[in-house]
Amino acid sequence: MSARVLNGGTLPGRPRLQASTLHASFSPGFIPGRSIAGLYGIARGLRRVFIRAAAGIAIVGCLACAAEADELPEMAARTPQDELASFQLADPELIVELVAAEPNVISPVAICWDADGAMFVAEMRDYPVGPTAGTIRRLIDRDSDGLYETATIFADKLNFPNGVLCIGDGLLVTAAPDLLFLRDTDGDGVADERRVVFTGFGEGNQQLRVNGLTWGLDNWIYGANGRSDGAIRRPTEPAEQAISIRTQDFRFRPDFSGFAPIFGQSQFGQSRDDWGNRFLSWNTIPVRQAVLDEIDVARNPHLARYAVTNLADPSDSGEVFPIAPRPQTFNRESTNHYNALAGLTIYRGDNLGPRYAGNAFAGESLSGLVHRRELVPEGPTFVSRRGDTGREFLAGADPWFHPVNHATAPDGSLYIADFYRRWVEHPQFVAGAWRDKVAWQEGSAHGRIWRVRRRGDFTHRQPQLSKATTAQLVAHLADRNGWWRDTAQRLLVERADKSAVPLLASQTESADPLVAATALWALVGLDALDGKLLLAALRHPAAPVRAQALQIAPISWAVSPTLRRACLALANDSDIRVQIRLARVLGGLSGQDKLPALAQLSEQPDADGWLARAISAGAANAALPFAQGLIARQSSWLFEPSQAQLEALEQLAEQFAAPGQPTITEELLASVNDPAKPQLAPGQLAMLAGAAAADRQPLPATGAGQNSSVEEQTLRRAARLNPVLDRVLTLALDRDAAPSYRVLAVRVLRDLGSAVEVGKLVPLTTEPGETGDAAITAICRRADAVAVRGLLDGWGTYAPSRRRTISAAALESPLASREFVDALDRQVVRPAEIDPVVRTAFGKNRDAELAARAERIFAAAAPAARDDVLTKYRAALDLPADRVHGAALFKAHCFTCHHMFGLGRQVGPDLSGIGGRPKETLLVDVLDPSRQVAPDYLSYTLVTADGRALSGILVSDTAEAVTLRRGEGADDTILKRDIDELQAAGKSLMPEGLEQRLTVQDVADILGFLTLPDRRLLEQP
Repeated sequence: MSARVLNGGTLPGRPRLQASTLHASFSPGFIPGRSIAGLYGIARGLRRVFIRAAAGIAIVGCLACAAEADELPEMAARTPQDELASFQLADPELIVELVAAEPNVISPVAICWDADGAMFVAEMRDYPVGPTAGTIRRLIDRDSDGLYETATIFADKLNFPNGVLCIGDGLLVTAAPDLLFLRDTDGDGVADERRVVFTGFGEGNQQLRVNGLTWGLDNWIYGANGRSDGAIRRPTEPAEQAISIRTQDFRFRPDFSGFAPIFGQSQFGQSRDDWGNRFLSWNTIPVRQAVLDEIDVARNPHLARYAVTNLADPSDSGEVFPIAPRPQTFNRESTNHYNALAGLTIYRGDNLGPRYAGNAFAGESLSGLVHRRELVPEGPTFVSRRGDTGREFLAGADPWFHPVNHATAPDGSLYIADFYRRWVEHPQFVAGAWRDKVAWQEGSAHGRIWRVRRRGDFTHRQPQLSKATTAQLVAHLADRNGWWRDTAQRLLVERADKSAVPLLASQTESADPLVAATALWALVGLDALDGKLLLAALRHPAAPVRAQALQIAPISWAVSPTLRRACLALANDSDIRVQIRLARVLGGLSGQDKLPALAQLSEQPDADGWLARAISAGAANAALPFAQGLIARQSSWLFEPSQAQLEALEQLAEQFAAPGQPTITEELLASVNDPAKPQLAPGQLAMLAGAAAADRQPLPATGAGQNSSVEEQTLRRAARLNPVLDRVLTLALDRDAAPSYRVLAVRVLRDLGSAVEVGKLVPLTTEPGETGDAAITAICRRADAVAVRGLLDGWGTYAPSRRRTISAAALESPLASREFVDALDRQVVRPAEIDPVVRTAFGKNRDAELAARAERIFAAAAPAARDDVLTKYRAALDLPADRVHGAALFKAHCFTCHHMFGLGRQVGPDLSGIGGRPKETLLVDVLDPSRQVAPDYLSYTLVTADGRALSGILVSDTAEAVTLRRGEGADDTILKRDIDELQAAGKSLMPEGLEQRLTVQDVADILGFLTLPDRRLLEQP
């Protein structure tokens, strides 16, 4: 049966819905938000409710309470026509059309087109658990009517294929653990060549594997990690040469060279816009942006926390608006909030109309809708805003509609891969007997591909680019459809035809910025970009072209002083994106001729801090002279710095005072020790903090006192530093000073002060917020045993969040660790209150006797079995809740790691959209947090070469450094050279044993707040 003759049929037991054509059409005056089929779906859902209620089973048209049901409710597949009739579009000027359906396509999850318009579809028939049976389908529209009527199996017996990209005369396919290249060498439509290009990709959950192959504007191929990581190598290479992509995505060249990890970890799908900005997917976040590159973070490892940013407005509740009955699920998660977003794509076509250009689309694959976001430029990044208010771009009333991926097609429309089957939930996340009872592949012989386009006459553009001349390909760089531009650029690079060079050169001067930029990169791909053309591009009237030229410039400027000068001249450019790009590329420029440009950039307005961060990367190999120049000029960075500028100055100083280089800390201290100026400038203080962190003194020894030689060394050092350190201590104790400055002052004392000076910070430990936390860390790292013991003796007076800070800080030195274990022994500190990851870190202490002692204490006070706790606290589900009290408890116990509505700390998942989750699920989340932990939220323990033990979530893992995020939201960036051990703890960072501080009524109040969260309650004192 071909896709074009699917023209009728009915579902058993329901009236036939006529459709005069194969597209969905709705009257704007009809009931808002509902189609006829949508109302029918609601009626069906209500009927199920009544039937189940009559039977005494509270099931709302689904398996939200599957454990209480004896059997699965019946649910039949709909014909493509009936599913089509169930669609609702927010825009009445658009229509949906069927492109292909079973048996021509089955279980589609990814789409691409070759140069002549043949569509290749990754079919994950073997989802969710195999056996291996994935296929690649090749579909052709022979009569150019928009329906792909001819289908053949291009390749079979693949291991969960989920990503495809046409390249050269073949096809790249992601099928973990491999990235495959498939080619048809004899023209029969079947791949007879199958080659493993790279291997080693993680084979975790089938939903979380390598995917998302994308052609980049810079002629690289990009891929998504999928959250399963991996150690990547060519099949012929030994394992020790593998490249880790832990916490990162990746890219490689079209000739399969240059494989490299890149910042950002995308789940299923990734995309880029016309200018090469890279956007990442996540199941609960519609769109994120990778703002910084691996090289930026290599130059300043502290930038890892900023490399990827969530573009959504903090007030976004995460609510979506499905029209289908609630889908059958087992995990009890809300299907009215972001839950299973997948297939992120930036629409780059010309068929939907100008208002949709550059919009982001992601499928909410569980609840059957396509969500749209408008990307509004804001500084160097974007803000993503809901494209449709109170409804979705596309929603289906058929519960089997599962939009898992999207693509801009050669005809300029938006194509949707519909996984169409009963289940998309993975059995790994299903507990109990249902895991083996459910027929997880029910309906797996189905699959549909849909097209969304504008109403009216439609001509299906059928490309024949494999036969296009070089001149024709160059002309297609001006096409309004991104698919044609990308394919033309790729073919030009692959052909390596030098006759294209003069044609491309002429296009670099185009008044159309997009044409000029694409031509520039095509010339780079041909290794034929003339220096004069690049100089002209640096002066192009369009800022986006200048920014692209700057990105290209480092390839050539080592041999062109003229080019270097032209780049440096852009320091006075008025465009923030050009400024930031210049600052970033300056990091690769050796010598000090870049310092005037950096100085000029430092005077530019920087509303959101991105320029300051870029400067900190750009000044990397000239950090000291740049900082000295700032001091000499007394710029605004020193006297009225923003928070981002303070951070940049601290990080610059840490770079130039790094161990192994001549220490300049005392020189810096001398330069700011001006008796005529009793107060340090904020920027000077930040640089002191950075230099002190790099040049920190040895930690105190274990026992009641310090090693005499260390003490003498510290005292001699302090004598030389006292004039400035006295002023720093005064600032730290000044309650009227800005908190950010006081925190910096505490950090200087933490790393350079004597035990006596740090001991004077004890009064600060009662202060809330970062000042108190910083003082606690300083005391645990530097103070004597008396001060540490005094801190611990006040344990009973501290709030839960402060106790977590103290327990983590106790790992900062051998002395503090010993005092903490003594406090556990004296029962001043209760073992059950200590987070699992901190307990694990104490077991890593280099003092074997101390480690064994700590493990014995924690083993004797292990929290109660989680099942027993859940049984006891299940009564909270039925108690009336005080939401005001619940909000207060949530702030006290949960804000340490979570944030909601822009408040709190971003360590664990954002809980802004948690309101739709059932109380039963929330009860488990609160009391048994490690029952189900995503790999990226697993906690790690890290031991440094000097004996410190740290714990937290692994934020980034690069060739230079590792960044852990602690429960308090602070980041610890440790250079690889300073790491002795790094291990996954296998637990959630969220502690077990919370019930020991909560009554059943307290838990009821927290659940009441979480099911109906309100920002106003969180803002109450």
